[in-house]
Amino acid sequence: MTFACSLLLAMTIVAATASAADQQRAIRRSDVVFMYDNSKMYEPYGCTVLGWAGWGKAQHIASAHRAGIRQFSTSVGFLTEFKRVIDFNDDFLDAACRDLAGDPFIVPWLWDHKYKGQPAWWWCTNSPLYQRYLESRLEEVIAAEPDGLHIDDYRGTSGSVTWRSGCFCKHCMAGFRAYLAQNVPKEELAELGIDDPAAFDYREFLLGKNVKPEEYNRRRSSLPLADEFYDFQVKANTAFVAGYRRRAEQLRGRPLTLCVNSGLGNPQALAIAPHLSYFCCELSHGAHTRAAAKHPIYAYKLADGLNRPVASTASGHDWAYVAEHKLPGLVRTWVALSYAFGHNLMAPHRQWCYTKEKGTHWNEWPPREYAPLYRFVRNHARLFDRYEAVAPVAVVYDNAARRKNRGNIEPICITLAERNVPFTVVVAGDDWLEYRLDTDRLAKFKAVVIVGESALDDPQQKLIDRVEADGRLVVWPDNETLERLLPAPVVVEGSQHVGVVPRAIEGDEGAPAVVHLLNRRYDGDSDAMTAQKDFTLQLHADLFGGRKFTKATLHAPEVEPVLLQPSSEGGFTAVKVPRVDLWAIVELSN
Repeated sequence: MTFACSLLLAMTIVAATASAADQQRAIRRSDVVFMYDNSKMYEPYGCTVLGWAGWGKAQHIASAHRAGIRQFSTSVGFLTEFKRVIDFNDDFLDAACRDLAGDPFIVPWLWDHKYKGQPAWWWCTNSPLYQRYLESRLEEVIAAEPDGLHIDDYRGTSGSVTWRSGCFCKHCMAGFRAYLAQNVPKEELAELGIDDPAAFDYREFLLGKNVKPEEYNRRRSSLPLADEFYDFQVKANTAFVAGYRRRAEQLRGRPLTLCVNSGLGNPQALAIAPHLSYFCCELSHGAHTRAAAKHPIYAYKLADGLNRPVASTASGHDWAYVAEHKLPGLVRTWVALSYAFGHNLMAPHRQWCYTKEKGTHWNEWPPREYAPLYRFVRNHARLFDRYEAVAPVAVVYDNAARRKNRGNIEPICITLAERNVPFTVVVAGDDWLEYRLDTDRLAKFKAVVIVGESALDDPQQKLIDRVEADGRLVVWPDNETLERLLPAPVVVEGSQHVGVVPRAIEGDEGAPAVVHLLNRRYDGDSDAMTAQKDFTLQLHADLFGGRKFTKATLHAPEVEPVLLQPSSEGGFTAVKVPRVDLWAIVELSN
């Protein structure tokens, strides 16, 4: 079977259901996840998961298990292992991506790396040679008997389409020919002057239309077959990674978790979500702003809509800025934000840093800077595990619209969070993303928020039309309708700087309700928090199904619990909170 045929076959048989490993949540809310392995730090931080652990050996993984590590994932880097690829085969450039000029190109963030006189080439995941290399790596890491597999830069060739004008190698051209044969009618191709699809070469086609290699990136979206070429690359990559997981599980002889470094920032980064156990990834935290991070809120909420946990870290630029300006206090706000929103910032005991000027460099922090926060989580696991966001409002993420650069819900997510309006995200997928809106799920919300620039398919649009007929649809930024449908669910009297995230265990009214309180008053000059004191938290009774709470306890890192006295009046539960420094949890019980 030719490569093109096998690729198209793989694209048609991508598994629609997740592995048995996904039947339970792969990452618990109370887990402490390490990005890099360091056995000396297991105990100080309370580490439970190795999410991005490099090339662990069997003895080392066994030792980690004995030390209490529940899940140990080994890692394969689709772009970072250029030294190994060069050693794998003398014809290694056959595995390199090619631009429109036909030249190989490097990974931009590895510009400072060299090996045997060769730079860090961007490898093509559609190349049979590179696929053989990745198979050999899989055999190597699985031989150590890990619990899961992590893939760094998993987008491979598809990532080069927007980054570096790729890929126009002979293998991609063959794959694209096969894709066109199955997906584009001959009549449409003939209108473009393509009379012999079996001999079609997209690179030669573009060059024949006087597309200059140096202009390709700027003009790409307006060029003939640009959408089809991107679609081919994304679907080929999704199929390859899904197959890579199946092959890993076949070699291991049991289900494995799969996580990838995907920042959830665009439709291409989300396409793999149905085949993942969780995201183990870099998210931009905007360290240079010296302010509370906002973008991760969007990523965490979108991940909730995808039903996939996020074990996150900041970007290399973020860590470089933190290291240069010595801002551990800022990082502590990132830790608190992640756990309050139900996800997990990976313990930052050692971090990769990157700037254009310095390239790759590293920084380490002593456990005293961050370990107490992670120990707080571990010691209060009962207030994290199984808890979901209380969400009377849904925000619709429309993947088809985002592919057209429309329908951005990130500003909505951030605005609602800043207003302390409890919400979640529901995902309307398409042929890239195997999620669909659901009638029963939409019926649970008091308000459903959409962006006006919809691109929903007919079945999903009809569900939104029903919501509109019910009077529950909010077309952003219609604040008047939103406030009418959901008047003041959360009120904080006495402070404008407290973020409120209510959470509960669905269907278990005997379990406490929990309310995370995030202090947003971070001082970037002093790298310190301004404590919020003597404020009153008011929660509408409907948030927790009309439950009456008679007990309240305030939990916070490195301080003893404080008993509070809740009261009920005017349809609200009110709790007076004496102080929040960084982050606290109000535990409410009957």
